[in-house]
Amino acid sequence: MGRGGVPRPTGRGVGVLAAGVLVVLVGWLLQAPALVFAGTTLVVLIVAVTISLLFRTADVRVTRRFTPDRGVAGWSAVETVVVLPRGGQTSGTVRVREQLPFGRLSDAEAAAVLLVPGRASSAVFRHHDLPRGRHRIGPLHVDLVESYGVARRRVVAAGVAEFVVVPEVVEVGLGRESRALGDGSRRQREHSLAGGEDDPVTREYRRGDPMRRVHWKATARHGELMVRQEEQHGLPSARVVIAVAAEGWPDARPTLPPTSRVGVRAATAAIPLVSDAFEWAVSFAATVAVEVGHAGSATVLTTPGGTLVARHDPDSTTMFLDDLADLRLDDAPGAPAPAPSPREPVVAVVSGLGRPDLDLLVASRAPGSSAVAVVVTAALPLGAGLTSRPTRPADGRARADDRVLAPDEVAGALRDSGWRVVETDSSVDVGRLITTSGVLDD
Repeated sequence: MGRGGVPRPTGRGVGVLAAGVLVVLVGWLLQAPALVFAGTTLVVLIVAVTISLLFRTADVRVTRRFTPDRGVAGWSAVETVVVLPRGGQTSGTVRVREQLPFGRLSDAEAAAVLLVPGRASSAVFRHHDLPRGRHRIGPLHVDLVESYGVARRRVVAAGVAEFVVVPEVVEVGLGRESRALGDGSRRQREHSLAGGEDDPVTREYRRGDPMRRVHWKATARHGELMVRQEEQHGLPSARVVIAVAAEGWPDARPTLPPTSRVGVRAATAAIPLVSDAFEWAVSFAATVAVEVGHAGSATVLTTPGGTLVARHDPDSTTMFLDDLADLRLDDAPGAPAPAPSPREPVVAVVSGLGRPDLDLLVASRAPGSSAVAVVVTAALPLGAGLTSRPTRPADGRARADDRVLAPDEVAGALRDSGWRVVETDSSVDVGRLITTSGVLDD
């Protein structure tokens, strides 16, 4: 058992204490020693019972189970807390409440648990509207209530659990039918399992085909020159680009831990930023990558500057979504992403962009590749919006020619560079946008 709080009278205890004081006053006014004694006895009893809780502990082992085992952003999850008393003196009814990083359970939401030595008891909590991220759940707060209900002491049970909330992936069903994405790595794996180099997909030789692609065994079987055709099965990968600079997302705002007390360390530490529009973009990027995986192809997720965010292939969806659970605005640059391959399609989801990031995004398109940009405007209240504004360089002085371009300026610049642009806002359903905009059809 971890640290404990100071014992306090409950509402009932305060009432009994007030009644005792009142009886003492009445007895003193009426010169009635019996009333004074009775009132004093009540007061002393409440004080003694409250102090006795200092010596009471709840030695318990806490385990947690989540349903589902990974949460989905914006959805709900059920947490089952199993409490097993480890000491023979730990018994009786207690009230338990979880400490959460994304919300605070009220006293009314605390669950009553009967502790019986040697027997596990459980409490169930439902968490709504989960935020994306890797969350630390716990420790468990246990209210030790005196048997007459006149005093309580809150202690904290040791032990926490990690709960991962991944971005929502919308099933749109286009990846399996996409001609643009082709068969990619799935066809390559099937081909390898079916016989590898000894049994490739071939076609007849055409003028201009390089001789290095001639398959001599197939030529002998068919009696004419045959060439390998693996390169025409489809594209092995796609590239998805997501902007992570907070300055480009107009609704980016700091978030504070949902506790009643913020210590000096928490107050001075870097406060993470959140943005509803950015969360929409993460869900969009995850959905596109999974759809590309349905087509059998891999996805490289990068920033406009070419930093690798995550990789996805059809066999690593869980790891990919776990990586996206950790993605934050203004994340420190990581390893560089691999260079784009020829004919590798690019899908970008951005909002406002600084000029350097815009130039890098334009350059991320490989020769012969299709390029689609989804430019997101945050669903802000009427009259609020993003306009071009100076960025603040490391020296702290903003320059007039170094600014964040508003979404409409970004959209125009990308169109001028030959990109197909889809303008939307973060209130639009991700699946409907992908289905109706033809993002996966190029």
